[in-house]
Amino acid sequence: MKLVSRIYFCLLLLILPLNNLHSQDSSTVIYRVRKFEKLIGGRIGVMAKNLNTGQEIKYRASEKFPTASVIKLPVMVEYFFQVQAKRISPTQKVELSSANKWGGSGLFQYFLGTSQQKLADAVLMMITISDNTATNMVIDALGESHTEKLAAVNDRMISLGLKNTRLLNKLMSWETKTDSPESIRYGIGVSTPKDMCLLCEKIFKHDVVDSAACDEMIDLMKKQFYNDRIPRFLPKEESKIRVAHKTGSVTGVNNDVGLILSPRVNISLAIFIEQARDRRGGPENETTLVAAKISRLIWNHFTGDTGFERPFATSVDWTSFPGGEWTRVQLAHSPFPHPSRDEGHHYKNRFFPRDPHYCDSSAVIIVPDKFAETKRGTNLIIHFHGWNNDVLNVLEKFNMAQQLLASRKNAILVLAQGPYRALDSAGGKMEEVDGLKNFVDDILRLLTSEKIIHFEKLGKLIITAHSGGYRPAILALERGGLTDKVREVFLFDAFYDLTDKIIPWLKQDRKHHLRSIYTSHLAPEHEEFMKELKKENLSFSEALDKNAQIVLEKTKVKHNEVIENTFLRWLQASQLEDVPK
Repeated sequence: MKLVSRIYFCLLLLILPLNNLHSQDSSTVIYRVRKFEKLIGGRIGVMAKNLNTGQEIKYRASEKFPTASVIKLPVMVEYFFQVQAKRISPTQKVELSSANKWGGSGLFQYFLGTSQQKLADAVLMMITISDNTATNMVIDALGESHTEKLAAVNDRMISLGLKNTRLLNKLMSWETKTDSPESIRYGIGVSTPKDMCLLCEKIFKHDVVDSAACDEMIDLMKKQFYNDRIPRFLPKEESKIRVAHKTGSVTGVNNDVGLILSPRVNISLAIFIEQARDRRGGPENETTLVAAKISRLIWNHFTGDTGFERPFATSVDWTSFPGGEWTRVQLAHSPFPHPSRDEGHHYKNRFFPRDPHYCDSSAVIIVPDKFAETKRGTNLIIHFHGWNNDVLNVLEKFNMAQQLLASRKNAILVLAQGPYRALDSAGGKMEEVDGLKNFVDDILRLLTSEKIIHFEKLGKLIITAHSGGYRPAILALERGGLTDKVREVFLFDAFYDLTDKIIPWLKQDRKHHLRSIYTSHLAPEHEEFMKELKKENLSFSEALDKNAQIVLEKTKVKHNEVIENTFLRWLQASQLEDVPK
């Protein structure tokens, strides 16, 4: 009986939400890190220190890991030491030429011809966008021979108490790469979570070079471009949080090291992950998510906060246009990725692999300037695109944002990414029970966090689809958990199949409206549908009638032109309220 109780307790811990794991005892955090380690099939090292209290969290903190681009922090430190000693100058010019342009990350590799760059600008590029060419330019300034350059960094780290941190080579430089055991095992650099946590702590406490140099280093690290790890799940409402950090990643390696700075707590943190199974790039990589969750666990532990309030989107950058603004974000419950397409998809003699066709979780959200949240909630229009398309192309080609503005209807338009440029109608998560509801919840949560709305409450919902988008649209309507909320369905040459699944929704409420425009190639499907409607005693109109429950319009325009003007006409006849005057 005791064994059963223990097993039950362990299972309970596995399913407990992270917001129940806060404790003054760091063992709960370490327990969760171990679970993450098993999940990704790799090796994780973590060291965190509350710089206000001295409390520490350690997991494999003294074990060595490949640094990837995290080694650029020690290079930056040595640069500032040599500036102080007047061996080098921030304003000295370093030559950028074809001889020293290196691949991998960064922009300098794409500069044409030969140019002179300031050394300080190379340091900026090295830290903020992890430019490999810039890094090698900085390393070259630190000594005469290759050996001297590496030794300058490595000896400095030893003098600072970092016993296991070594720069092993320049980046992407095969000519100087050695076959030493360290180089074979760790690549360009090696360190431990303990070493990197200590280095960040010393910078925070102004124990490196001098106070001015430490402040400048922190400012550089605050400009970090890649923010999908340590900052990702930190609470967005904490507007005074600043993260100064440096990421590093190569195949199977995903690291982030830095400082979390806030009025509540200051944290030095190092997260190292290697040998993970997931080798994809981008914010959805399992190890990237795990690193972000570990960061939030540590924040929660040191502050007493709970949960993961920040949405999945790593950042929300709004682009303004006349009459509104739009953004493209990654959402946890977008149609893809989905297990149904983990092995890709075959269509006739073509194969569409998972990457890039089924790993894009993006959505475009378009908010009119005059949009206003209603007492009933936020009105949404969710559009599913067709074959061989993507959300950015829909935004560019079909003028849906412009038509929404012209209609003067009070709603937010969401373009959901389906199969990315594939010949496929798969709906992914939209084919699951409550799939649409989860997707809408993501959207409302994000809009709330962006202060566009005040309450995560759905008002009226319109589902629209073009061409092959019919499948996610109709299945989301049928089983997505918001059937009662969907007031209207717009199909733009999209009624290929599943017609039987839309009839129960039409019969449920006479205020449910269906609009379908079709070209000649879908005439047979619509003729069959008309027969079904007559059997069900449902009437339809073959021209737009605001009061008709079902409108089936035949058109002579081309397949990719059916959305133009039609979306506007249907919106104007819809049940949506007008924007406030």
